[in-house]
Amino acid sequence: MSNPTETPAEVSVDIEGLRAALPPGTEVAAAPFDVDGARPTLAARPTTPEQVAMILRTASERGVAVVPQGGRTALSLGRPLSRYELALDTSGLNAVIEYAPDDLTITVQAGLTLRSLQAVLGEYGQYLSVDPPPDDRVTVGGLLATARSGAWRGHLPAARDLVLGATVAMADGALATSGGRVVKNVSGFDMHRLHTGALGALGVIVTASFKVAPQPASHRSMLLACSSTTDAGTLARALWDLNLAVRAITILGPRAAEAIELAAQPAILVEFAGVEAATTRSVDRATALARESGARADAADDSFWTKLRSLGGESPEAPDAVVARAGVPTTSVAALVEQAESQGFAAWGHVAAGAVWMRSTEAAAPQITALRTSAEAVQGFLQIESAPRGLREQLDPFGETERELVRSLKARFDATGTINPGRWMVGV
Repeated sequence: MSNPTETPAEVSVDIEGLRAALPPGTEVAAAPFDVDGARPTLAARPTTPEQVAMILRTASERGVAVVPQGGRTALSLGRPLSRYELALDTSGLNAVIEYAPDDLTITVQAGLTLRSLQAVLGEYGQYLSVDPPPDDRVTVGGLLATARSGAWRGHLPAARDLVLGATVAMADGALATSGGRVVKNVSGFDMHRLHTGALGALGVIVTASFKVAPQPASHRSMLLACSSTTDAGTLARALWDLNLAVRAITILGPRAAEAIELAAQPAILVEFAGVEAATTRSVDRATALARESGARADAADDSFWTKLRSLGGESPEAPDAVVARAGVPTTSVAALVEQAESQGFAAWGHVAAGAVWMRSTEAAAPQITALRTSAEAVQGFLQIESAPRGLREQLDPFGETERELVRSLKARFDATGTINPGRWMVGV
């Protein structure tokens, strides 16, 4: 499906007036905040939710387009921006507000990186059970705004299911809070779920509360080498049906395996996590099942999961790389991995989530369209996660969407089109 782009409107911005209206001490150099080759006129790094709200209100009143960003790990997710005058750097919002280890809850500001959050939780033997691509540089706000998930999805809750509450700075300068800081809180409508996956287009998440979990006492990974991708799909589903202490089951196409420095052949990467007895039993049963299926079973290093996560993200070393993600039934994961690999992609599929990821430095619109057609044929979807601007102008990154719903939500929460204009669709 083609996506005609609108010509960015010529906007006259009173630069000095805008600069004077920013909260004192928040302006920073604009040069590091280019997006799709466009540089903002100004950049601000607030350190409080109130400063974020003030910046958005000021921008809204002056007709200035604001692009929030934290870890800058998903800048090309979505359509090209139609306007970009002010970069809102959330990395200054990096505080832990409240942590109750005994209650397994934590509240943090949205600019805190996942790496820093995990370090705080790790001191008490706890963690936030998410593994989004490309790595733990992603901020809490980015984690929620993109709703990206990794190999653990389907075995463990998604990020949106771990959020107890959040505060969001709206385009009109209001700070809206929903949910709470306790697991059993049931007051109010879960507005934080609306903002999860909205790419920041409806408001900027400034704080979030999560339920966390004890770190597993033991975790072990295995690599099951298979003779074909079809066999890998069959074995992966059989492994899942055993109801073991599994935290991830991922089918690797030969190109994907080679990309993470394994032998270039179809394989399954499996991670078990839990108490020692459970992981040991799971490894033994998985090894036996692999042998019965004619696959070779070997221990695997955790570094392969790290490399696989990085494949799903943007890379300064490969700015022209195209990354796409499809959602399909579990029974269709292996077939789509095989099709993507046949078209030159490194492809891998997380079985429990029905998520197929694919990466190529040479992909073009016809290849993406063919894979999208295959995903839609089994009632699935395909979304472009990262790609050069030209491809995202030529091809709709999201495919078919509820356009009227998106327009109505944007009109309700950001009537002035202040935040991330054009990222969801032309004119929105």
